[in-house]
Amino acid sequence: MKEIRQNTINLLKERKELLEYKKVTIGIDAFIDKIVRVVHGKDENQNYHFFTDIAQFGAHISSKSGMSCGIEICERFTKLGGNSPIMSNAMGSLGAKVNCVSALGYPDIDPIFKELSSNCSLYSIGNPGYTTALEFDDGKIMLSQRDYLNKINWKTLKDIIGLDTLKEFFNSSNLIGLVNWNGMLNFNEIYRGILEEIFKDTPTNKERIVFFDMADFSERTHKDVNEAVKLINEFNNYSSVVFGLNENEAILLFKALFPHKEVPNLKELGAYMYDNLKVDYLVIHTLTDSLAWSKEQFAQVPSLYVKKPKLSTGGGDNFNAGLCFGFLLNLDLEGALYTANATSGYYVRNAKSPTLDDLIVTLENWDELIETY
Repeated sequence: MKEIRQNTINLLKERKELLEYKKVTIGIDAFIDKIVRVVHGKDENQNYHFFTDIAQFGAHISSKSGMSCGIEICERFTKLGGNSPIMSNAMGSLGAKVNCVSALGYPDIDPIFKELSSNCSLYSIGNPGYTTALEFDDGKIMLSQRDYLNKINWKTLKDIIGLDTLKEFFNSSNLIGLVNWNGMLNFNEIYRGILEEIFKDTPTNKERIVFFDMADFSERTHKDVNEAVKLINEFNNYSSVVFGLNENEAILLFKALFPHKEVPNLKELGAYMYDNLKVDYLVIHTLTDSLAWSKEQFAQVPSLYVKKPKLSTGGGDNFNAGLCFGFLLNLDLEGALYTANATSGYYVRNAKSPTLDDLIVTLENWDELIETY
């Protein structure tokens, strides 16, 4: 593993000049995130004690069944959110030039999104959603309001951005990220619009990568999910497709696609899904590991786990940014998984996305940083 990390470091240093010639387009959701901790109690000096994990909080909620209860939260800060802005910011911080086509505020972009990396060019298609993120040491619970986002459709993008501009973005980009499918009701329609009005009349370009992240879609019907996967498979006719999932999403997707099969262990689950999807790469990440499949190989590397993250909301988006950054610089599968985990690991420890130098230092100090689950 040390040899793979060192090779990854060497390639990052050698290939960073390629970023001058690479273009990225990411869309299309956006949220404003309020990050909070949930109060468990106070001591005699009125100092707060917070719920440390989701199970502890869940048990407290369950104990109030049939009654009422009050829950106090403490706001830590408010920040830009949404898979698209966070991923765009992370890739921009690493040095990529990014077109962020997202719901950043309309007609004026909300000032909070102007904090995005200077490498990001902002194109807003509407108003953002709002999220209150309850953070715990072992994860987060996202309470989202999506009224504005659910009004955005393919016609919205064409009316505000313009079809010619969208064609320019998609056809000139080396990497395209279409993320947070669950965050917007009309994403399947948007997939169809891109396929039929942009890609259908262009030559196949397998050098171009299209990355998909569906986010937690537990509230959606199997019909919606299957339609989305069918459309994602169609993108493979025009580009290389990378499909990213966290552990929860991978299990949800398996159940939606294969409702009569028993859910196997994660490695078997991923292999079976890869064999039945029409994608070039399938990536699944957990708190402790990341796994990836391609036609040529299977790869698995450890996550850069930390017991007490400084910020967990956005960790998955930074993983995706690091993964796509690795692909953008033509790293192999293991190298891309290492850049993904190092980007995410840096973010949850420092509450900000790494620069390329930060990424390299994180890879160099991997063994000292990783903690036991």
